[in-house]
Amino acid sequence: MESSNPDVVIIGAGVVGATIALELQRAGRSVTVVDKGEAVGGGSTSASSALIRFNYSTRSGVVAAWESLHLWKQWAEHLGPIEGPLVSFLQTGMLLVESPEFDRAPYRKNFDALGIDYEELDNQALADRFPSLETGRFWPPVRPDQDQFFADPVGLTGAFYTPQAGFIDDPQLAASNLMDAARRHGTIVRLRTEVTGILRQGNRVNGVTLADGTSLTSSVVVNAAGPWSSQINLLAGVGDDVAMTPQALRQEVHVVPASDDFSLENGGLMVADLDLGFYMRPQPGGTMIVGGVEADCDPKVWIDNPDEFFDTPTVDVWEAQVWRAARRLPSLTVPNRPVGLASLYDVTPDWTPIYDRTCLDGFYLACGTSGNQFKNAPLIGIMMETLITACENGQNHDQEPVQVACQQTGLSLNLGTFSRNRTPVSSTGTVLG
Repeated sequence: MESSNPDVVIIGAGVVGATIALELQRAGRSVTVVDKGEAVGGGSTSASSALIRFNYSTRSGVVAAWESLHLWKQWAEHLGPIEGPLVSFLQTGMLLVESPEFDRAPYRKNFDALGIDYEELDNQALADRFPSLETGRFWPPVRPDQDQFFADPVGLTGAFYTPQAGFIDDPQLAASNLMDAARRHGTIVRLRTEVTGILRQGNRVNGVTLADGTSLTSSVVVNAAGPWSSQINLLAGVGDDVAMTPQALRQEVHVVPASDDFSLENGGLMVADLDLGFYMRPQPGGTMIVGGVEADCDPKVWIDNPDEFFDTPTVDVWEAQVWRAARRLPSLTVPNRPVGLASLYDVTPDWTPIYDRTCLDGFYLACGTSGNQFKNAPLIGIMMETLITACENGQNHDQEPVQVACQQTGLSLNLGTFSRNRTPVSSTGTVLG
């Protein structure tokens, strides 16, 4: 029988909520996950491009991604025995095509310290290694309705290549795998269940109220609600306590036929192109997905109500993203109509997630994760379980940041990097972090 007073309530059944449920349940806490959606991983998770890469500007960002790679590569062992198919990690390598004056130094420093393979490619090396790509510089990114969009490239570009990067072949299945493992340990999942209030007892969280008029009593509540996370923070009365406030941002990802010389079967790899303002990766079945990296010329569409947004791809964004990809990959065939999807990112001002406690005791945040944190999904649960256990045992995380021991790599991860009230992290200012 389902308990109305679990140890922990997690709001959100995406990949983040699922991994947290698994690790808290493994640690001996009873967990109930609630989500207003129809399926585990059916929101932003299902729209993820599922890139596994390591190029972050902070050591903590790189450590988290590097540790997570090792967990993805031994996915069955990480989950334990569950029924049904499992996701696969497909190693393709990733090419970061740089904008002018791009600073490689933080990458080199962290990669050298952590033993991550990389190659610095000048223009000639780039052309020799990847002859299908145009190696000229197009900077700055412009939209296709501007004349200079079709101008010849001026000068030469360079790139930073990480051969161990890749992607997960089914992001929604990854969330389902994690939740199935959590259920095996006892987690209860309630879909089509909307949270309408956060219960308090003094300065302590005391559970959640639901749209059907019932409530779940709990001394720990985790906000993993993705694009709805800021709304949940307001319900909890902690909005003013979160300086790095997440916002919902509309994003489009498009699908195009893969050119023969750059398909997954013929050595196609992931490309993140800051010079032109797009990213692309091949996928099984002879197609390729293309998305944007928040170029200055592209308007950002912020969404006040995540329940109401235009969820089909548009011609103007399609042209901006896919035509840019065709400039870098001239063999790419551009269809005459948009094919793809639109979804929502949950992002902070510096594109770094929040994994933190709040001023309301027992109310924890796993927010601002959309866009670049899918790759860390296996580790996020471990991070949040470590954080919650430390704080519930009296550690003042705001003054003494919790450290996570990464079992696969032997590294230590400082969770203070992901504080709700941090100084903004220096980054690319895009989804790349």
